[in-house]
Amino acid sequence: MSSSMTTTSVLPPAVREYYDRVLLMTAFPYLIHTRFAQRRNLPEKEGDTIVFRRYSRLPSAVVPIVDGVTPPGVPLSVDDIKARVSWYGRYVTITNQVQYTVQDRVMNEAAELIAQNMGESIDIVTRDVLASTSSVLSCEFGSNSSTPTELSDADLITVVQRLLNNDARMISKVITATDQYGTNPIRPSFWGFLSTELIDDLQDLPSFTATSNYPGDQSKTILDAEWGSTDNIRWLISSISSVSSATPAVYNNIIVAQEAYGVVNLGSEMGKLIVKPLGSAGSADPLDQRSTVAWSQPFVARILNDSFMVNLLSTHS
Repeated sequence: MSSSMTTTSVLPPAVREYYDRVLLMTAFPYLIHTRFAQRRNLPEKEGDTIVFRRYSRLPSAVVPIVDGVTPPGVPLSVDDIKARVSWYGRYVTITNQVQYTVQDRVMNEAAELIAQNMGESIDIVTRDVLASTSSVLSCEFGSNSSTPTELSDADLITVVQRLLNNDARMISKVITATDQYGTNPIRPSFWGFLSTELIDDLQDLPSFTATSNYPGDQSKTILDAEWGSTDNIRWLISSISSVSSATPAVYNNIIVAQEAYGVVNLGSEMGKLIVKPLGSAGSADPLDQRSTVAWSQPFVARILNDSFMVNLLSTHS
């Protein structure tokens, strides 16, 4: 090679790397577990506990009334369910040197991450409450020889029968058939929360209908994170659904009906984003070195009726 040729080994670039200032997306899970909750606001200055009340139904009157004889009356009875609000929150601290030297819009990115963290945290709190229900069934009709087994149509029918036997009401109405090719009508349905790790088991079920095969205007009928339906259950998926640390892992597949659970906020506090700029701490930050971005939310999730939900335990196939 000619010694008169100038190459990058002779004259390297002063800057070897170009920084792309369009940031890549951060992976966030679908937040599904508060979707079908009864939502209440506890008024400010009214304590930290809300009381849900439900009247018990009366016994059926199946004995004929004797002419001229007044039958005995029956008393009313109620169930009170209490839910106490707790406070949740998280913050990040950013120094002045980061803000002045890093090319990114750090405060904006921190605010977006904090907002997402708030939603994810509240979703997990709700998920864990739902997984604590006393209404539990284990899959037993699958073929993987584990205890419990993987999902099967027979197990899902058992869930639907239990909910209907408890007079639970379905949440979504029927999606009627159309003349669109390859579509199926969707029955009135309860809703289930499923781990993304079980998508293949769900799709293997003979009763499964993918959202792409729903009839009608799918943009109006399909929810975010909805993967499909099986008979009388429509399924939402999430990468943060409830699962045990056992071997093999046992998944909590929560199926809910109307008024199975509730979530409560305090007053108008649906979650607050709090930004403290440099120097806002006064004498605690004499050199204006620290700013913070935070979220805070008073919140509680509460099961309102265990009879209106089922935690169907399963393993992976």
